[in-house]
Amino acid sequence: MKNHIRYTLALALLCATLTTAMSASENASMYLVQGIPGRDYSTPTNPQFPVDVLINDETCYVRGLTYGTIQGPLTFVPGTYDVRISVANSLAPCSNAPVVDSSVTLDSGQNVSAVFALNSSGAPALVKFTNNFSTVSADSARIEFAMAADSATVQVTFQNTTTQKTFKYSANAGELLIKSLPAGSYTVSVSQGTSTLVPATALELPSQSATLLFATGDASNGTVNLETRTVKDVL
Repeated sequence: MKNHIRYTLALALLCATLTTAMSASENASMYLVQGIPGRDYSTPTNPQFPVDVLINDETCYVRGLTYGTIQGPLTFVPGTYDVRISVANSLAPCSNAPVVDSSVTLDSGQNVSAVFALNSSGAPALVKFTNNFSTVSADSARIEFAMAADSATVQVTFQNTTTQKTFKYSANAGELLIKSLPAGSYTVSVSQGTSTLVPATALELPSQSATLLFATGDASNGTVNLETRTVKDVL
């Protein structure tokens, strides 16, 4: 009888463990990126333009997210979520009228970036990019350049500071450029024709890492910025 009870308890624990593991593997992840500087929204707006993010009209997931900030990854059960972004209210977070009222669908195991950015009409919008976190080979690094700036096609340049080797790519508005580079120390710059939008900036690309780069802002008034997040040990 005791053995039967022990067996039953062990089986129950095993089932609970497997259920938890399966649920975890099915979750989706999302990065939230604030990519609109205040002066691109309106002249008197705080340059940092802090915003609140309300999910499904229930949970104030993020409060006071400022320009140039990446929040996450946040974990969600797969499904479609209503996302309302409003000007931050420190006294009553997520209570202001939404600047953006959109939705994001998250599939099982998916990892996405939702960028609060300006669309082609110069209006605030939520732009979704699907990240690639598949295995990265040893001595290599993956770059994922999300073109979320209000701009025509740009050129993004990576220069290895040790070998001086240069890698140049073009990216269109709304495009996610994914490339593999040798791991190492680099500078990265963004330009449009002969105009420099983002000057050469130091960037470390560790072996077997994935680096998310978000070009945000507006090329027409010189507010383009590059926000980055490096995820190590993408094995």
